[in-house]
Amino acid sequence: MSQNLVDLHCHILPGIDDGAKNLDVSMALLNKEIQDGVAGIVFTPHFHYERISVEDFAAKRKAAFLKVAKAARENGLSLAAKMGAEVYFTTALPSLDLSVLAFAKSNYILIEFPTTCHPAGIDETLYGVRQRGYTPILAHVERYPFVAEDPTLLYNWVSEGCLAQINASGLLREGRTAHWLQKLLDWNLVHLLCTDAHSMDPRPPNLAAGYSKLPSSIARRLRRNGIEVYLGNDLVPPEPTKPKYRFGHWV
Repeated sequence: MSQNLVDLHCHILPGIDDGAKNLDVSMALLNKEIQDGVAGIVFTPHFHYERISVEDFAAKRKAAFLKVAKAARENGLSLAAKMGAEVYFTTALPSLDLSVLAFAKSNYILIEFPTTCHPAGIDETLYGVRQRGYTPILAHVERYPFVAEDPTLLYNWVSEGCLAQINASGLLREGRTAHWLQKLLDWNLVHLLCTDAHSMDPRPPNLAAGYSKLPSSIARRLRRNGIEVYLGNDLVPPEPTKPKYRFGHWV
């Protein structure tokens, strides 16, 4: 796996969330991942505490996972895979069974914030998760307006032990989003690149294309980080730089 790519955030399991609608779509997505050089995947369907219990979610996820695993074997697809979740933010998170929601056989847990507001209780909740022995991975941090308005929020979370993930699509759009992601990378506030794939169109697997937009040194670091997280190893990222606001811009 050392020379391959790992996707730690995708919605490829069929019929469990707003990702793949059926097994055929799942297989098309998996084939595209493999074509891109992906050797390991963590399936991360959405989990909303207010909508489903952890137990019911785990049962649905397992059923979908077994369908995909069986189809992959029958089609001769060679791919390492684990179950995980993209956990929608809730202040109840530290009290949940995090072993079910974390990436299998690891202490990493993918957490998504709302994109429409800055929720209260983030600092306390992330602290509670870390106190339970888990490392939060903050999903697609480029999508949160409150982080764009004040990236020192992200700096604080990373400084306290969280990891940050971005979507490859943000790099491929170029323009403002790609420019912003480059700043986050320069500040060492990004650790992982993933697809967040939902469908073949408009949200396809695109990890190889995303990596091609990065400087080689950063691409190597993020690729290595992805492998370490997949394997459940501890990650020691470089020290982040605190963004400063000068003359109307974050630098």
